[in-house]
Amino acid sequence: MRKSTVLLAIISLLSIPLVTIAQSNSNFTIQGRIDTVPNAKYRIIYKDNEKVIRDSLQLSADRTFTFSSNIGEPTRINFIIDNDFNPRLVKDQIVYSFWVSPGDRLDFHGLTGWLSGPRDNLNIDDNKYELNGSALDKSAIAYNENRRAVYLANKNQENKKALGDSILSKFIQSNPNNFYSLDLLNRSFSSLKRQPNLVKTLYNALSNELKNSYTGKLLNKKIMAHPHLVLGKELPTFELANDDGELVNLEDFRGKYVLVDFWASWCGPCRKEFPHLRSLYNEYRSKNFEILAVSIDESKEDWLAAIDNDKLSWTNVLATGGFNGELYQVFGLKGVPDNFLLDKEGKIVARNLRGSELKTVLDKLIQ
Repeated sequence: MRKSTVLLAIISLLSIPLVTIAQSNSNFTIQGRIDTVPNAKYRIIYKDNEKVIRDSLQLSADRTFTFSSNIGEPTRINFIIDNDFNPRLVKDQIVYSFWVSPGDRLDFHGLTGWLSGPRDNLNIDDNKYELNGSALDKSAIAYNENRRAVYLANKNQENKKALGDSILSKFIQSNPNNFYSLDLLNRSFSSLKRQPNLVKTLYNALSNELKNSYTGKLLNKKIMAHPHLVLGKELPTFELANDDGELVNLEDFRGKYVLVDFWASWCGPCRKEFPHLRSLYNEYRSKNFEILAVSIDESKEDWLAAIDNDKLSWTNVLATGGFNGELYQVFGLKGVPDNFLLDKEGKIVARNLRGSELKTVLDKLIQ
């Protein structure tokens, strides 16, 4: 591709419609038709801030539908079906995925042809739809199309990450009021966090309206916490309710060695570790050692049942939201189990210890 064509692609990338979150109405409505069998049913999943909303819709005899709900800020909505066409793929399959904003009145047309490829290696394209009324979805599509064009124009460039960072930076700085800019920066934080000056520059480029949104505040917490999530730094404090409904603050454990252990009732490896933790807890509890177990369960009932079944006698608190939970994201966790071992001053001395490894470190630390 010639240099002039590359320049046009970049200019097009920066000339994407303005999309803000200033909406007076948090309700959205989707009216549409899907080119599938009559009366087909779809599961619906989307996020409302940190909460994951699960719903469903059923087409009428003429394959039309109306779906309406409320959200606090823009989000992606996903139409899901059971996978009965390829045992290699995960059971639930997203067949349509698009952006919706508070106040949107959308006209949706779901197309066929989203499943492609050879029978033993089928792929799903969740963009097989026509949508009117979502400026944010048009913005996302335009960004990704232009990003591909820039990549193709520079396909021989060795440092693809630098090129990607450049494309993202230009878009955010040129679209400070566009919610998609905030979404891009938030989703890219894990890959950009080793460039704190760039992250700070891009975050500061965003409008105050975006910074004051739920996602904007969450991103700011991630930016502020990141430098403190390394060995030798104090783990940022937090406060959560325990299984008796009482608030517990990490500061309450100052003067003790603390294992902040992240887990979930559905996590087999987490619960497999509990017998070993019980042994260590009984051995070192008299030597100022405590465990603060932080569950990311979405179900309080499942969490309480696991505490009872596994006889967890240490302090247990609940950080709801699963992988979308605020504390999980702010601490940059990649899954569960995970943990931080803190000294008496609340400083991180080790991370993600398991089995005999934890005992070895505790022996040295407490002696």
